Formats: sequence, C-alpha cells, structure tokens
Amino acid sequence: MFISFDNGAHWQSFQLNLPNVPVTDIKVHRKDLIVSTQGRAVWIIDNLSSLHQLAGQTTSAAHLFKPRDGYRTRTAPVNLGPAIEYYLPSAPAGPVTMEIVDAKGNVINSYNSDAQPPGRGGRGGGAGGGMPGVGGAGPESQPEDPDAPSARRSGPPAPRVTKTAGLNRVVWDVKNKEGVVVPPGRYQARLKIGSSTLSESFNVLIDPRLAEEGITVADLQEQFEHNMRMRELVTGVNQLVARVRDTQTKMRNAPTVDNDLAAKVTAIAGKLLTEPVRYGKPGLQAHITYLAGMTANVDQKIGRDAIERYAVLKKEFDAIRAEVDRVLGPAQPTTNDRER
Repeated sequence: MFISFDNGAHWQSFQLNLPNVPVTDIKVHRKDLIVSTQGRAVWIIDNLSSLHQLAGQTTSAAHLFKPRDGYRTRTAPVNLGPAIEYYLPSAPAGPVTMEIVDAKGNVINSYNSDAQPPGRGGRGGGAGGGMPGVGGAGPESQPEDPDAPSARRSGPPAPRVTKTAGLNRVVWDVKNKEGVVVPPGRYQARLKIGSSTLSESFNVLIDPRLAEEGITVADLQEQFEHNMRMRELVTGVNQLVARVRDTQTKMRNAPTVDNDLAAKVTAIAGKLLTEPVRYGKPGLQAHITYLAGMTANVDQKIGRDAIERYAVLKKEFDAIRAEVDRVLGPAQPTTNDRER
C-alpha cells in the first residue's frame, strides 16, 4: 500500500499494519479507507480526514487538523465519536492540553497529557464527580447507602491526550467535566502546547437511529438539562450522607453522648439511608441515585413522570438538608463551592 500527496508524482509507503497480501479492491467510503484482500478479510482505516488536510508545513510545526463530525452514540463511541487529530514535530517538554468549548465559548471539559490515566468509565481528566451511567464518581458522589446504585460502571476508557512525536488522535466521549453526556451541537477543540493555542470547530451529530425513532436534538437538550439537575442532586445527597455519617462517627468516639442529638441524627439517617434489613425501605439517597441512573443510561426523551419525580425528590432533599442544618449547624462550603 502506497500513498501520494501530489497526484502521483511521488509515492511513499502507507503499509501500516497491513500484511503483504493480494488486494482486490480499494474504496474510500465516508472518509474511511476500506481494503478488500484475498485471504485476510477486509481491512479498514477509520477517518482519513487528516490525510486530506496534509500540507508541507505540517512536518515543521504543531498542527491541529479540522475534526470530522462525530456522533453522540452509545454504540462504538470510540469509533463513531468526534475524533480530534493533531501533529507534533517532536514531543514537547511540557503538557499538551485539549479543551472542549461549547457554542457559547464555555470550556466544558479539559484533558491534560500529564494527568494520570483514568480507570474505565472514569472522568478522563475532567474535574468533578459523576453519577450512574455518566462517567466515574469522585469522593463527593460515592454512595454511602449500600442499596444505592453504584456510580461506577464498565465502559470504554475516558479520552486520553498524548504528546507523541507524529500524529496523535483523541476521540472525545461527548461528556462534560461532570461526566454528563452533552447534547448534539457545535463545539470547538482547543489545543494548547506551551504558549501556542490551536483551535478547530466540529459538530456532534445525533445518532441517526434515534432520529428515525422521532427523538430530536431538542429532546436530548432537555435530557441533558435534566441530567445536570440530577447530577447536582446526587452530589448534594451524597455530601449530606457523608456529613451525617461523620457526625455519627464522632459521637461514637466521644467520651460523653448527647442523647438528644444522637436521636435527631439517627432519625435523619433513617430518612436518608435504606433500612439495614432485608427488603428494607429505600432511603432518599437510593431513590435519587436510582432516578439518576434511569434517565442517564439511554439517549431518550425525558418522560413527564421523571421530571415530576425529580421535583418530589428535590423537595424532600431540601427539607432534610434544612433539618440537618438546624441540628448540626450550617454546612461549611467545600472546595468546589468556593471555586464556583
């Protein structure tokens, strides 16, 4: 396999990992290269967008290629999501940072080549926690209730920015820093290398199968807004549980016991947590994390029942939080609260 960038005047090897084998047909289909072989099946190179944009200066300076539009999809997102490719003439000494910017100019996620590789389903360099079905969970969103659905899940690895000399590729998982899948729309990739910044825009498209079912971009926008509210509620209830648990631990280790305070804290814990018996009544934390998982794991039009259920749970949460503040005093702002 050979390739030419000057209409056949010069050729260079493009063998890559294709074995030496008879090739019976070659086709470029939607900017993917498809090679039919005799005896070694069909070979496919995904996304030739960068090859179509190659120019002489690309070999002497860092270059961000215009990304091919990708899909917001639950099926093979590593292959079908927006792929961002960039060329580095040599490995830089400092980190390479990739920022994803929305249509309003807000940085909704950021990935750093020097960050520790996240685990499967992790946050991928973004800050914040997560909730069921929308990325990993930070300490602020770890369920304390054993009956509450876990925020961790299996899935493709989070995006990883590299700084290898030559061509680098990162496929964005279409999630913001909170781990929530964002709606289709216009976005921008912003590559930072030292003092240099390169930017290219791209589109995130709706999965055509969803469109055939009658789901619209407006529906996915509404789902995103609902999931962001649910993410905030999940974080809030988990922080509240952690605060109650911490108080219970301190009271157990205290030399004297305030029975009145202990009774109030136990009553609050009974509302937040599932009863520690078989088929016990689920606590508020379990109800909230369950609803979060139900509305985040599938691309869908949010049902009225889910929105109404959120309103009920939010009211219950606000009431319990006010009760905790009365009993334990106002909560101290967290680091994230101060950053906001």
